[in-house]
Amino acid sequence: MARSPGTGAMCPDCLERRIRSDLAGSGLSFVHGVSDSPLPFASSAVVQMASDGSDQCIGSQKTCGYFVLVVLNGGKTYVDTKKCENNPLEQSLIFKDDNHCAVQADSSPGIEHVGDLQSSSSSNNQQLTVNIITKLTPVYYLGRVATTEIRDLMASYMNLSIEQDVINSLNLLCENTISGPAGLGFLSFVGFSAFDDIHPSGLVRHPNILPVLAVVESSDCCYMFQPKAPYTLENIMHYSPEALCSDWHIRFFIYQIMSALAYLHDFGVHHGNLKPSTILMSDSLWPYLSISDISHVKQNRGFGGPEGSILNSCCAEEDCSSRSIFASFNLPSSLDWSSHFKRWWTGELSNYEYLLVLNKLAGRRWGDPAFHPVMPWVIDFTVRPDENSDIGWRDLTKSKWRLAKGDEQLDFTYSSSDVPYHVSDECLSELAVCSYKARRLSKTILRSAVRSVYEPNEYPSSMQRLYQWTPDECIPEFYSDPWIFVSLHSEMSNLALPSWVTSSEEFICLHRDALESDRVSQQLHHWIDITFGYKLAGEASVEAKNVMLPPSDPSRPKSIGRRQLFTKPHPKRLISTPHSAYHNKVESCARCQRKGSNSTTDVLLNDCNPPNMFSQVDYLEEFEQATLFMELQHHLNPIYSYSNTAACCCSSVKYLKRQFSDQEVLQPDSVLSVVPDFDFGSYLECFESDDSSSIGYQELLRWKQRSCSVIEHHANDIFSIGCILAEIYLHRPLFDASLLAAYKETGMLPGALHELPVHVRLLVESCIQRQWERRPCSKHLLESPYFPPSVRSAYMFLAPLQLLCTSGDRLKYVTKLASEGTLKAMGEFAAEVCAPYCLPFVSSSRLDVDTESCLRLLKEFLKCLSVQAAKKHILPIIQKILQAG
Repeated sequence: MARSPGTGAMCPDCLERRIRSDLAGSGLSFVHGVSDSPLPFASSAVVQMASDGSDQCIGSQKTCGYFVLVVLNGGKTYVDTKKCENNPLEQSLIFKDDNHCAVQADSSPGIEHVGDLQSSSSSNNQQLTVNIITKLTPVYYLGRVATTEIRDLMASYMNLSIEQDVINSLNLLCENTISGPAGLGFLSFVGFSAFDDIHPSGLVRHPNILPVLAVVESSDCCYMFQPKAPYTLENIMHYSPEALCSDWHIRFFIYQIMSALAYLHDFGVHHGNLKPSTILMSDSLWPYLSISDISHVKQNRGFGGPEGSILNSCCAEEDCSSRSIFASFNLPSSLDWSSHFKRWWTGELSNYEYLLVLNKLAGRRWGDPAFHPVMPWVIDFTVRPDENSDIGWRDLTKSKWRLAKGDEQLDFTYSSSDVPYHVSDECLSELAVCSYKARRLSKTILRSAVRSVYEPNEYPSSMQRLYQWTPDECIPEFYSDPWIFVSLHSEMSNLALPSWVTSSEEFICLHRDALESDRVSQQLHHWIDITFGYKLAGEASVEAKNVMLPPSDPSRPKSIGRRQLFTKPHPKRLISTPHSAYHNKVESCARCQRKGSNSTTDVLLNDCNPPNMFSQVDYLEEFEQATLFMELQHHLNPIYSYSNTAACCCSSVKYLKRQFSDQEVLQPDSVLSVVPDFDFGSYLECFESDDSSSIGYQELLRWKQRSCSVIEHHANDIFSIGCILAEIYLHRPLFDASLLAAYKETGMLPGALHELPVHVRLLVESCIQRQWERRPCSKHLLESPYFPPSVRSAYMFLAPLQLLCTSGDRLKYVTKLASEGTLKAMGEFAAEVCAPYCLPFVSSSRLDVDTESCLRLLKEFLKCLSVQAAKKHILPIIQKILQAG
C-alpha cells in the first residue's frame, strides 16, 4: 500500500475532481497539483482563470490568470457570511474570546466577510489558521463558496485594482497628508520610523507578504487563493545564480526577507519553514513569504475525512482510475536522498521510485508540462523486451538527444556554434510532454504548447512513432498509467500499442518490467550521470557530447533547466528490485505466475548477503564506493532549522509567563484610532544615504555582541536566515544533518564559513549561534551595519511599486517622489537599481494624462544615472515610445 504523503493529500485525479466539484462555475480550471513529495500527491493546486488579454505590469512582472489553491484542513462549516459596506483594505477581523468576531472601519460595497464563528472543538485549529491569515494580511473575500464573487475577485486582481486605496493614500504624501490607516501601516512596514509603533493588523499587506485573495468554504474544507509566483529562491540559485548579480543585490534581497519576518514576529508568529523553496520571487526578483508556508498553516493544510476518520489512501474517490497505479509504491514523503539512495542501491527501492526522488531534487514538478518529471526510454518498441536478447534495448550510456541526432550532427553543432554546445538546455521539453499526453490534455493546452492550429492527425499515432519522433526523454506515465493511451478527443485516435501486447495494462506491466530489469539496473547509473550528474559539466560533458546550450542572458531568472545533482560518477546499482515488490498487476502478470521465477533477489534482501556474482572483496569495494559517494552529496540533504521539535507557531513576550488563548496571540499591540500628523520633509530625509564608508570589522563585531533574542521560535527563524544567506554566497548549503549534529555537540562551525566574506561570516555566525538567546532578533538584524543606507532607501522607494494597482497610479507616486530629489539622495548605484522597477511604467502608459509624469520621471533618472546606465535603461524606453508612435 502506498504510504500517505501527508494528511489529506490526494492523487491528481481525485484532487482535480474535488476542486471542480467544490468550485463549479467559478471559471477556474485545474492545471496541476503542487506536491511536496516525489509522488504526485497534493493538497494544493495551480488553477487558471482565462485572461481578457489586458495584461498589465507589476514592476516587470506580468499578471496572468494562474493562482495557487491551498486546501485548509477542517471539518463542518465554521463561518457565517454576510454582506457589508466595508472595503477589505479598511477592515480588520478581530477574533474574541466568545468565538465571535467584530469588523472595523468602512468603505465600499460588494465584499463578503466573516460574521459569527460557530464554536466547535473540531474546528479549533481551523479557527486559529484563519485567525492567523486574517491578522497578517487582508483577505479580500472570506466566506462560503460563491462562484460569482470568486470570478469578480480574480478579475480585480488581474486588473490590478485590489490595493488602489493604499497607493491613493501614499500619493497624498507631498501635501503632508495621508488618508486613513492603510497608508500609515504601509509606511511602518517599509521602515519609516515615525510610524514604527503602528500595527494595523489585517488592514494592509506587507509588501513582502504574498497576497491572500480569498478564503472560501466548501462542505468539508476551506480553499485559500493566492497568486502564483513565477520563481522561488531555490529556482534562482539552481538555474540562474547570476540573477543575484552583486553583493548589494544580495543584501537588498535579505533585507526584504527580514522586513517580512520582523512583521510576522511583531504579531507573535514565527515562520517555521524558511528555506529557499518557500521564498517566492517575482520576475523582478522581489521576494515574498507566503502565509500558506507558515508553520501552523502548513500543518493544517489538506483535505480532512469524515469526523473521526483518517484518510488511508491517496485516492479519495472509490472509482478513481489511479488507485491501482500507486498501490505498490513504497516511497515515503520525506526527501532524504541518502536513505533513498541506500534503499535503491540494495534493491529495496525500485528504479522508478528512485528516479522520482532525483526528479524532485532537481525541482521537476508533477503535472507541469514546462518541467515535468523525466524518465529514460529503455526500449525502442520494435520487439517485446527480453533480457536474454540485445535487440530492442536503448543504449543508456548516451542521451536520447545524441541517439536521435547522431554524433556527426552534434559534432557539427559544437564546432560551428559561437558558444559550443551539443544538446538543448532541457532534456524534456514542454512540446514533448504535451505531445506524449495529447490524448489526456485539453485542446486549449495543446494549442498553446504544441501548435496554434489543432490538427489531431499530426500527433504521433503509436508508441514506436513517438519514440522515433522525439529527441527528448520519457515521462513516468508511460511506466505507470494505462489511461495515458486513451484519447478524450473523438477526433484523435487512441495511442497505438506495440503489436506484442493486447492491452494498455499489459504494456504498462512489460514496460515497467523493462525499467526494473537487471539489464537496465546495471546501466541506469550512466543515464543518471548524463541527466543529473557529472556528465553535465566540464570535460566529461564534452566527451559524452552532452554540453548544454548556454542561456542567452545568465542574469535572467529561470524556474526550469537542467540541475546537476552529482559531481562524481553515480555508483552502479548492487541489486535489482524484486519483481513482486513493485508490480501492481501481479494477478495478470505471466512472470509472477511462472513457476521457478527468479527469486534470488528476494533471498538476498532477506539474508542481507552480497550477490553471488560478487566476491566478498568486490562487494566491499562497491560498498566503499557507494558510501564515499553518499558522503560527497551532503548538499542534497540541506538543513535550515536548528530545532526539529514541533511546537506552537504563535508566541509573544507578554504571554510567556502564562497560558494564552489562540485568539489573544494575534491581537495587535496598538489599535490606530486617530491619524497622526505627517511631515513629508522628515519622510524625504529617510532617502539620504551615504555608502562611502566601508563596513568596519569592529563595528560589525560590536553589533554582533549586542545580539539578543527573547523568543526561541523567532530565533529559529533567524537561524534559517543565516543558513540561507550563507548558501547564496557559497552556492551550496551550509548544514546537512551530520554537520548540524556535530555543531550542536561540539560547537565546531562548518569549514565552509571561512569561504565567506568577513562581513557576511560575522552576520551568519551571529544568526546561527547555538544558544538561541544570543541570536539577533529580527528588528535588530534589520539595523545591522551589514545593510548600507542605500539598501534601506531603495527599499522605501520601491516597496510601494509592488502594490496591486494600476501602472498610472504607481507612475504618479514614483514621479512625485523622484521630483523631490530622492533618486539623487540615494546615489547613482541605488538609482540604477531602481530604474528597472520604475521605467516600465513609462513605456506601458497608455493615457495622455500620464505624459507629463513620464517626462518628469525620465528627466529625474537622466540626472542621476551614469551615461552607461542611461544607455542601458532609458534608451530602449525612448526607442519603444518612438516605434509605438
